[in-house]
Amino acid sequence: MRQIHQRWLMGVAMSDFPEIRYANSDGLSIAYQVWGEGSRNLVLVPGIFSHLEAFLEMSEYADWMRALSSFCRVITFDKRGNGMSDRIVGAPTVDERVMDIQAVMDAAGVSSAVLAGFSEGSALALVFAAREPVRITKLIICGGFPAGELVLGTLTEEDRVKIRRRLLENWGKPGGRHAIARFGPGPEDPAGQEIFAHVCRLAATPTTIAALYDLQMRFDVRKVLPFIRQPTLVLRRAEEPITRAMSKSIADAVPNGIYRELPGSAHVPFFGDQEDYIDAIRDFVLGEDAGETPVPGRRVLASVLFTDLVNSTGQQARLGDNVFRELISRHDALARRLVERHKGRFIHSTGDGLLATFDTPSNAIACAVALRDRLAGGELRMRAGVHTGEIELRGDDISGLSVNIASRIADLAGEGEIVTSDLTRQLMIGSRVIFEARGVVSLKGVPGEWPLYTALSTQAPPSRS
Repeated sequence: MRQIHQRWLMGVAMSDFPEIRYANSDGLSIAYQVWGEGSRNLVLVPGIFSHLEAFLEMSEYADWMRALSSFCRVITFDKRGNGMSDRIVGAPTVDERVMDIQAVMDAAGVSSAVLAGFSEGSALALVFAAREPVRITKLIICGGFPAGELVLGTLTEEDRVKIRRRLLENWGKPGGRHAIARFGPGPEDPAGQEIFAHVCRLAATPTTIAALYDLQMRFDVRKVLPFIRQPTLVLRRAEEPITRAMSKSIADAVPNGIYRELPGSAHVPFFGDQEDYIDAIRDFVLGEDAGETPVPGRRVLASVLFTDLVNSTGQQARLGDNVFRELISRHDALARRLVERHKGRFIHSTGDGLLATFDTPSNAIACAVALRDRLAGGELRMRAGVHTGEIELRGDDISGLSVNIASRIADLAGEGEIVTSDLTRQLMIGSRVIFEARGVVSLKGVPGEWPLYTALSTQAPPSRS
C-alpha cells in the first residue's frame, strides 16, 4: 500500500482510470464513474463515505474495481454530502440519497442493472429496488443491515453521544479511535492506516461524517423488505463486525432472498481476501438461475397522497351547487399543477380531494404543504394523509392496501394537518420536516396497529456545531 501511495503522490495520471462524470440530482452534482464495457450493468452504492479518486490510493480498491469490471459494466458514485459530490449541511435523508442512484443511472444511460449496496449503502439499495422493480433486475447486499443500532436497541443514547464525540475528535487521524476506524487497516499495517486516514480526510469533514453516522444509527427500512421482488443475494464475512442476525434478517424478509456467508473478518468488501467475494458476485450477476429479466413493474413502492376537503358538504350547502362546483374545478386544476411540479402522478379527483402518487415521501409531503398553503384564506380547507407502501399499477389507476391505508390516515387528520405513516417518516429522518407522534391507532378495515405522525413546519437548517 505504501508503494501505491508513493506512486500517487508522484503523479499517477487519472487517465489510467475511468473519467469522473457528474449527474444532476435535485440540483446537486453527483460524481460517478463507469468501469468496463460489459453487456451487464452493475451499480454499486458505496458505504457511509467514499471518494472516487482518493479511493484509488488504496491498491485493494483499484484491484476490486478492475476485477468487477472484467465481467460487467460497473457504475459507482459518491453520494451527496461526501467525496467528489456536492457537500451539504448536515446529513441527507435516505429518501434524498435514493434519488442519487436514479440520477446516476439516468446520466450513465442505464435502463436496468443489478444493484449492489455496501454497508450503510444497503438501506438505499433496498429502498430503490422496491421503488424501481423494472430497472433493478437483481439485488446484492454486502455487509448490510436494515436498521440502525439505536433503533435495534444495541446502542444507547449515551453511546451515540460518545460515538459522535470520538468522530469529531479523531476523524482523519491514522489509527483514529472512532467507530469507522475499525473497518480500515489494523495497527499491523501503519502505512495502510495513513492512507486510510488520508482518504477519510478527503471524503468528508468531521462534522459531516458525525452527522452521517448519527443518521445511520437511526434509520429503519425493515418495512420495505417484503416489497422487494428481485432475486436478492445477501453476503457477509463470517467474522466481520456486522452480525449474522443483522444481515440474515434481510434475506429472511425478502421473498427471494439468499444468505451466503464468506470466510474472513473484513467488513469492507475490497479489504481482505477478495476472491470469494468477487466469485460470489460474478456467479450471481451472470447466473441464469437467479433470473435475467426485470421484475414486472405492476407492483412498486410509492408514497400515496390522499387529500380531503374539510366539511365539503356543508360548504356546498352554504355556497350553492354552481359556486361550489366552480371552486372544486379550480381546486382540481391547482392540485394537478402542484402534483406535476412535485414530480408526482395525479391519479384522480375524489370529488372533494385527490389521490396522487410520488416516488419519494418528501415530494408527497411538499406537495401536500403547497396545496394546503395555496388554499389558505379561501373558501376551501384541506387535510391530508401520506403512506409509503406497495401499490399495484392498473393502467392510469392504482390499487392495493396502501391506497386504503392512505385514505384511512387522511380521515384521521384535522383541518390543515398532514398525517403520515411510520415508513414515510423513517425515509425522511434527518430532513427539515418535524414529525410529531400521534400515537398508535387501528385503521378501519386494515389489519395491525399503525404508528402515525403529523408532519409539521420545517426546522431551521442543521447546525454545523
